[in-house]
Amino acid sequence: MVMDRPTRGVALGGASAGVGAVSQTVADHLAASRDLRPSVWLERGGRLRCVASTGDWPGRDGISPTAGVVGATFTSGVETVVPDVAARDGAAAVDGVVAVACVPVRSDGCVVGILDVRLTRPLRAGDLERFREAAADLGHRIDALGGPPAESAAQRMLRHMTSLTALDEPDAIARAALAAALDIMELDSAALLRRDAPAGHPASEPATAASPLRAVASIGPLGRALAAAPAEVLEAVEHDGAGVVVATRCDLARPELGALSAAGARTLLAVGLVAHAERHGVLLLAGGNERAVAIDDLELLELLAAHAATCLRTADLMRSLRAQAATDPLTGLGHHATFHATLGHAHRRPSTAVVLVDLDGFKGLNDTFGHQHGDHVLRGVAAALNGALRRGDTLFRIGGDEFAALLVVSDADEALEAGARLRDAVNAADLGVTVSIGVAVPMEGEADAALLARADRALYRAKDAGRDGVAVAEDEPLPVVPPL
Repeated sequence: MVMDRPTRGVALGGASAGVGAVSQTVADHLAASRDLRPSVWLERGGRLRCVASTGDWPGRDGISPTAGVVGATFTSGVETVVPDVAARDGAAAVDGVVAVACVPVRSDGCVVGILDVRLTRPLRAGDLERFREAAADLGHRIDALGGPPAESAAQRMLRHMTSLTALDEPDAIARAALAAALDIMELDSAALLRRDAPAGHPASEPATAASPLRAVASIGPLGRALAAAPAEVLEAVEHDGAGVVVATRCDLARPELGALSAAGARTLLAVGLVAHAERHGVLLLAGGNERAVAIDDLELLELLAAHAATCLRTADLMRSLRAQAATDPLTGLGHHATFHATLGHAHRRPSTAVVLVDLDGFKGLNDTFGHQHGDHVLRGVAAALNGALRRGDTLFRIGGDEFAALLVVSDADEALEAGARLRDAVNAADLGVTVSIGVAVPMEGEADAALLARADRALYRAKDAGRDGVAVAEDEPLPVVPPL
């Protein structure tokens, strides 16, 4: 148990000794009544910490500010009274506690903690007023000491690192890293720049050292100027051997940093984001006042940057793995499972038409020219179909020579026109193969399985009509065979 002053021979520490001492004094005063078990909880680092207690130590600490009676009181700022614990919890009293009263402790008008009093007897007239007076007295004492104890830089650092570790999206990690860096360095502006993936490469493929740096997040009055920092400056920063580059007023007078100086920057810090010997970008911080930066703070910034880079690398790898798991490796399109998952979430207004595409005579082409040529044709068909899609449309490869698309249309005529556009795109690609296409527009209340059955029926109508054609499903619902 972490406390602020020795009690019952136990060495305690954590919050400032002064705040811990006055908290314990208030708790001891109430505990003079043997049937009261008071404790004081203060918010620190987003958690509620027990900084004073009497009797047995509480069996928990560092609780969420939204958990239980203590958390609910802290969050709402309204005292909570449980006059009959057994009646509320439906169980016998624990350790003889029959009633609970939680009263907010305020400092400078803000709720900073809770006075929690457990009673081994029923509440009596005057109890709540006594507890309120004790909480108010504690708040005044904390005010006199300058407010509740602040987190140390190391504590803030650990809290930010824990928060970063819990994130799995690169954009969220970037924003959290900026907020953490400003909190640690006590500057007012920051930007995080990352390398873009090479042009023409899949989004799941990581960027290389030759990729340009691009701002993905910025904050503060100088955030825009930092995000637009000249490329030569960023390159010099990222490849500099120093852990952190510190630029003051004299450095900012250099021509290449003139835009930042003109924007009002008087202090500039830059640190590369490096994880596993890979550069993932640059973290820039700036302030409108010139200030000396302590070595301890620079070391914390280096640690934060390294941790943020590791989190970004992990997020990139996870995103790449998710993309690979949802993608057909030959064409780069979504596969069968991805198609069905997307269809299940498709918005039906405007209508999301289902288009099924089947290559005509693909087996014969494979048998004649070999599978390598067949793969080339499949990639070519995928590219042709993809090029004929409009914004909001999605293409999938759902089988060996079968493709499917989800198209946003207004009616069956527009769906037929879209299907014809896809067929013509394959013909224009001159791949030596044609396609048959079946299109179905959903009916009101129609299940996905029924919609697919009608699209499949339309596809076979197109094949029966001589192939290289498009057919729109009829409106009559078809019986759907239940899955085995």
